[in-house]
Amino acid sequence: MSDAPASSTAWWRRRELLATRTTTTTTTTATTTTTAEEERLANDAKARVQSGVLATFATWFDHRGGKIHERVRMTYRPNFGWSLEADGDIADGERLVSLPPKLMLRCDSDDVSEPLKNVVDRVPNEFWSSKVGLVLLRERVAGAHSAFAPYITLLPAVHEGSPTFFPPDAVRALEYAPIVQQINKRARFLGTFAGNALTVDDGESYVDEAHPGRQRVEMTIDANALGWATACASSRAFKVGANSAPAMLPVIDICNHSFNPSVSVRAIEEGDNAGGVELIARRALTSGEPIELSYGNLSNDELLLDYGFIVKDNPFDCVKLRWDLKLIELAREIGGLAAAPIDTVAKVAPWQATALERIGLVGDDPNVELSVFGAGQVMDKKALAGLRVLYSKSSAEASRAADAPFGEIDADVVSKDTEIKALRTCMSLLALALGNFSTTLEKDEELHDAATSPQVRLAIAFRMEKKKVLAKSMARLNESIERLQRDE
Repeated sequence: MSDAPASSTAWWRRRELLATRTTTTTTTTATTTTTAEEERLANDAKARVQSGVLATFATWFDHRGGKIHERVRMTYRPNFGWSLEADGDIADGERLVSLPPKLMLRCDSDDVSEPLKNVVDRVPNEFWSSKVGLVLLRERVAGAHSAFAPYITLLPAVHEGSPTFFPPDAVRALEYAPIVQQINKRARFLGTFAGNALTVDDGESYVDEAHPGRQRVEMTIDANALGWATACASSRAFKVGANSAPAMLPVIDICNHSFNPSVSVRAIEEGDNAGGVELIARRALTSGEPIELSYGNLSNDELLLDYGFIVKDNPFDCVKLRWDLKLIELAREIGGLAAAPIDTVAKVAPWQATALERIGLVGDDPNVELSVFGAGQVMDKKALAGLRVLYSKSSAEASRAADAPFGEIDADVVSKDTEIKALRTCMSLLALALGNFSTTLEKDEELHDAATSPQVRLAIAFRMEKKKVLAKSMARLNESIERLQRDE
């Protein structure tokens, strides 16, 4: 690894940073006509504003000890926001960005007042982004007095991609219960926690002889303001190291996501900036190439909830199901297996219950969540192993089905007859899941292209990816069934 080489030119002025998005279309209404030239002028005006914002931010960033490689530039594009790009060739292992601890916005900082820490501690850990969001909101209320004021001006004013701010028609368009439940859960938390105009005051003791530069802030928190701050934190905060608290990292946090990232974040453990973080090139980059991080091997549910976007053909996307014996019975009927000798679905035999317990499927527990993927081990291992147990003809066969590692697809652990029935039931369960959507994939493509709301388009694209996962999984299961039937 090497440090950024020195440069005589300020990093935010090296090249034209602010690209504008042009268009060749003309939109006409009854009263106004927006030409491509008018849109270009509007984008140019936005770019000039952002140029001034960036210059102020750069001065602040340098003053507080931040460093950025001379061949890295921040780029702003209207309607797309900020990103990092290579401004020249960069070698593998070079340090691109360095942040000292005082450039990291976090909720466990010594600069967070005790009254605010007490409010932060009341937030359940599962809503960690609201913990960071409370501290961010305090800095926004402080305005020009905030130590992070230039950074906050770079944050988006709205989060259209966040499902927390979806209008009702976009939420309905998702048609996927697990994510709708998560959206409602987050909305309920925001409404309950900040719905009564919560007031937080840093207190008189916050400014003392040891900290004369501090500014006491009193703020009233409402659900909308906390929702904005929570969305900022969930889409920008990083946790570097297993035991570190999430922190917002200026400059680093505008890196876009890729499952094949060109950079990674790591903690600085030695030197004057120990406790800070740095951005390191994982491979060589060429001029103009986007600088991208991996946010993790996340499903589209996680990406949409926390970051406001999805990835087409996401290899980590999945569909969530529940282990439900009544649903399995319905799937058996759909798959033409109702007459199969398995009268224990309604009442599991003791030896089957023992095997199911070993797998982690205790009776008819609806809280056991299962995952279906579009490639690899397409069916949740617990589900496949559980169905093998239910179709087993003896306690010995059920025991083999439950032996670790259980649930491997194409594993030769039960009879072919048992395996085919288990796989056919899996396919029927997926068919039921597919039937929960109101439209076909082909119809969704038409609806997506015709939608005028960006949130509705995103919601339709989300459910299209779920259908693709189910279709791929069903095709993979069918391949296994056909192979077994050929070998009979």
